[in-house]
Amino acid sequence: MPVTVTSDQERRFTVTACEGVVTDEEFLRAREQLLADPAFDPTFDRIWDFYAVTHVRVSEAVVARLVAASPNSEKPICRAVVVSERTEPMTAILNFINLTRQANRRIAAFPDRGRAEKWIATVRADLPQP
Repeated sequence: MPVTVTSDQERRFTVTACEGVVTDEEFLRAREQLLADPAFDPTFDRIWDFYAVTHVRVSEAVVARLVAASPNSEKPICRAVVVSERTEPMTAILNFINLTRQANRRIAAFPDRGRAEKWIATVRADLPQP
């Protein structure tokens, strides 16, 4: 499956990893997988790893719907995007970042997952605790 979702309870974040050609169906199935995962917690920070994406066949309507109906809580959380090194998917990835930024300003882009995870750990320490 080109899109997988995992929840890391110890580090308190969820990773959506995409590879190859990503379509509306895979993106929607990933959301269903996330919501069905008993380890998912809406207060977890999020990483979307698009590094291995070669082509994007995800409509703007689906992306807008998923961003608007985010399962994450209102608690301030960090969102990180690992960008693709390929040119073709970058427009769609940047549009995704822009839509997400409209809903939550705490989002940043990184060239690899390690840097994204480090950023989340650093910024999380600065967030007000509940």
